Formats: sequence, structure tokens, C-alpha cells
Amino acid sequence: MQAAMSKGQGSGRSLAVDLLKIGMAVMVVGIHANPFQPLGRIANLLTGEGLYRIAVPAFFVISGYFFYSAAQSGRVLPYVRRTATLFVLWMLIYIPISWRHYTGFWNMTVPGFWRELILGYWHLWYLSGLTLAAALLGLMRSWSTAALLAVAAAAYALGVGISWSVAWGLVDPWVSPHLHRNGLTLGLPFLILGYVMRRHDLPAKITWQSALWPAFVGVALVLAESLALAFAAPQGVGHDNLVALALAAPAVVLVALTIPGLSNGPTLGLWSSGIYFTHIIPCALLFRFREGCERAFDAGTADAACRAVFSVTTLPTPLIFVLTLAGALALTWAILRSGLSRRLL
Repeated sequence: MQAAMSKGQGSGRSLAVDLLKIGMAVMVVGIHANPFQPLGRIANLLTGEGLYRIAVPAFFVISGYFFYSAAQSGRVLPYVRRTATLFVLWMLIYIPISWRHYTGFWNMTVPGFWRELILGYWHLWYLSGLTLAAALLGLMRSWSTAALLAVAAAAYALGVGISWSVAWGLVDPWVSPHLHRNGLTLGLPFLILGYVMRRHDLPAKITWQSALWPAFVGVALVLAESLALAFAAPQGVGHDNLVALALAAPAVVLVALTIPGLSNGPTLGLWSSGIYFTHIIPCALLFRFREGCERAFDAGTADAACRAVFSVTTLPTPLIFVLTLAGALALTWAILRSGLSRRLL
């Protein structure tokens, strides 16, 4: 999750991009612990299943934009090695939380176990996805823009098709969301969009005011599509592959890239990575195990640990969001203070 600067800003980091990344990281927290959930289904569709879904594609677009220089200077392998190393490190860090997921807590099959392990626990799929997408784009780095966009469109259409197949009952809804949310069907398309934006130096060719219009239209379409999919589809599906994200995510990033202003050093940008990587630690402890504990309570098999977690997770969702964000900020601060940011962020 790296950020730097747009071409026209000299040698420094884009303040707008760093601030956008922090905002997007907070949105990811909102996906997993939506503070608007008590307001009802419409509020959730507009936020956690709508607006907030722009965040991860936007991260891929930003990564693609700055991956361009690595690809053109022959540093694809070090880039891929770095993202793969981050993935392994964070998977190890999350073992105390994820072990139940990988030891049959969800009645996982052997193929499912390896699929989930390789593709990543919960939010860490982003790192496995970025690793795969960067490796693939590195192989295609010299392709024409038209060819790259064709690959992006085909890959994204595949993800959308799988997502719709789940929504219309053609694919088992309990199959892993990794089927449509992975480095090929979600990471690669948006990485390519960012890469192409940098290849043609779009931020230097338009003003941020003119970039606002496609961003506004894209966001509005995301909200509309989220509502339409929820009410038209026979069964629910995660809104990771909304068609409108293909406009909204790159447009929002383009706005940030065209806003002048530099950030003082890399620290601000590291906070977004820290929030993203660490937030599931407090979130899982406060909220995510509640469903499993509820089932255990219903079956009369809840152990002491489950009872303790369940007693904590009776907190209202808005408070869980606040506590999760506060916990992520505290953990990020600790990483920065300890000097581990170079290895973990």
C-alpha cells in the first residue's frame, strides 16, 4: 500500500493521495464494523455495501499508478517480493485470531483450507491479490494501452459475472468470496487502470475541478447499483464487484492526484497502511466472532472464551466501529514508534 506523488509535483509525496488513503482505510473499517448499521438496511447499502466499497479498488488504482515506475525500471520482482513478504508476515501475525478459521471452525474442506490460506485471511486478501496482480501486470508491462484495458475489462467482467451468479443462485452463496474477490478479478483490473493513468500522465493533463465530475457520477452510480443489486437479486452477495466501481475508484484517485500540495515525509501515508492491516485485530475481538458464539449459545456448546467474547460483542455497532478504529490507530502508533514500519507497512 504505497503512495508517492504525481509527476507534476516534484520530489515529494502527494498530500491529497495520503489523505485519501487514510479516508479509504477508515472506510474499510466501516465495511467490517459499519457505524450506520443500526439505521437499517438502506443505510448499510449506501455505506458499507455502497460508498465504502470504493476503498479497496482505489487502493489498487493508487498502487498501479506508482507501480508504473517500478515496472519501467525493471523492479517488478523486488516489488512482488515485498508484497508477498508483507502477506506472509501479516498472516503469521493474525494466527492467534485466524486459527479457528483454518482449523475447521467453519467446517472447511481441505481444498477450501488451502484456498483460504493462499488467498489470505479476511482483509489480507488485498496483499495476496496485489502480489498476483503486480506479477501479471509486470509480464504485460509493455503491452499497448488498448490491450491492457481489454484484459482489465475481461478480468473485471469475470468477477462481476461470478458475483451475479451468486446473487441469482447459480453459484453456492457459501462458496468463498475469494471466487470473485481476488487478484485476478478485482486486483488486476484496477491495478491496470492506475498503471494506464500514469503511463499517459492523466493528472498533468486535467484539473482537479474537471476530474470531480466523473468522480461524482461514479459515486452516484455506485450507490444506485448497490441499492438495485440488493433489491433485484434473489439472494444477497458481497458488493465487492459493482460495475460502477470501474468508474468511481479511478475517478476519485484522479481527483486526489490532480490536487497540488506535498506531504512532509512518508509518515502520514504509513497510517493508512497501519489502519488497514491492524484493524481486524480489535474488530475480530469485539465483533466478528459473535455469529459463531451465537450459534454455540443456541446449541448449548459455548465455552468460557466464547461467552467472554459474546458478552463484549453486545456493544452497539457504532461503538464497535469507534473502538476498532481507536485500536487500529493505537497499534499503528506502536508499529511506528517501534521502528517496525519498514517491515510491516
